[in-house]
Amino acid sequence: MLTQATPRETALSLTWDDGRTHDFHYVWLRDNAPENRHENGQKLIDTLDIPLDIKPAQVTLGDALQITWANDGHVSTYSRAWLQQHSQPTPHVTQRRWLAAHLKDNVPSFDFAACEKDAGALRGMLQAVRDLGFSVVTGVPTDEAALFKVIDLFGYVRETNYGRLFDVRVESNPTNLAFTSRTLGGHTDNPYRRPTPTLQLLHVLANSAAGGESTMVDGFRVAADFRAQYPDDFEILNTAPVRFRFQSDHADLSNVVTIIGTDPLGEINAIHFNNRSMQALNLSVIDTERFYRAYHRFGAALEDPHYRIMFKLNAGDAMLFDNTRVLHGRIGYRSTGNRHLQGCYADMDSLRSKLAVLERNA
Repeated sequence: MLTQATPRETALSLTWDDGRTHDFHYVWLRDNAPENRHENGQKLIDTLDIPLDIKPAQVTLGDALQITWANDGHVSTYSRAWLQQHSQPTPHVTQRRWLAAHLKDNVPSFDFAACEKDAGALRGMLQAVRDLGFSVVTGVPTDEAALFKVIDLFGYVRETNYGRLFDVRVESNPTNLAFTSRTLGGHTDNPYRRPTPTLQLLHVLANSAAGGESTMVDGFRVAADFRAQYPDDFEILNTAPVRFRFQSDHADLSNVVTIIGTDPLGEINAIHFNNRSMQALNLSVIDTERFYRAYHRFGAALEDPHYRIMFKLNAGDAMLFDNTRVLHGRIGYRSTGNRHLQGCYADMDSLRSKLAVLERNA
C-alpha cells in the first residue's frame, strides 16, 4: 500500500507501508503519465517538449496520485497499481541454459498437427525455442517447401542469397561445405550478414543415410561457464573484432562482430562462431596470441560432450533454433544414402511476438 508522496528537488519520493521507498524523476513522470499513451500503446507526447526543470505545483495522494504541473497546469493521474508496477526492477527473461545431461533423452518435441490446431501446443513449442533455444516439430509433411507451413504458424521467411528455401544435400560442386557429407562442427549460420539471421529452420524430407546425426550446443551456457572459468579469455572474445565473409559468383557478404556478444547490461546475447567463414585477424601480436588461446578453449568447450547433445532427425521432422544462441552441427554420413533437408531463415522477433500474444490470451 502506498502511504506517502514527498516532493523533492528533482523527483517525487514515494513510500510504501513496508517502508520501501522509490524516487520518480519529474521529467520521467510527465513523460510516462498514463494519459500520454494512445490505446495502441504509442506515446502521444513528444519528450523534447517537456521542460527539463519541470516541477509539480500540487501533489495529491488519494485513491490515486495526482500531479498538477507548474509549467502548464496539466494534471496527470497515476494509479497505485501503476506506481507499484513501475517501482519494481525491470523484469528479465532468463533462458533455461542447459547442459547435455538436461536434454540428452528429453529433446523438446511437438506434433505439427497439434501446433496447427491447438494454441496451447503452439505456445509450448514457441516457448521451447525462446527458453531453450530450439525445438523439434514432428509430423511435418515431407513435400517440397512444406517448411513454410511451420513458419506460417508464427512469422515470415527471411529471404537470402540462398533463396527463400535452400536444399541441404550432397552437391557435385558445392558452394558451401554444408552441401557435402562431411562432419560439421558446431557453428552459427551467416555471421557474415548484417544483421545475422536470428532463427533457422531445417526440415528433413529423407534421411536413410548412415550417420548424419544432428548436434546442438547451448552457446549461452558455454559462454557463461567460460566467463566464470576464464574471464580474460572471455574478455578478448567479447571485444576483439572478427570479420566473417562469404563469396560466391553472385554474393559477397562481410560483417565484423565479436565471437561472444553482450548487451549494454553485460548479459550474453549473441554467439558468432563459424570457422569456415572467419577471416584473417587484424590484431596486435599480443592480442592475437590472447585471441587464439581463448578461441581454442572456447571451441573445445563447444564440442565437449558435457554440453553437446546428438540426436537423429527422421523424415518429417523439422528443427527450429535460435541461430545467435544455439550452435548446430552434424556427424558425417555416407553419401550413398538419401539425406535431403530443406532449410530457411526467419526472425526471432516474429516468433516472440506470436508467443507474447498467445501468452497474453492464455
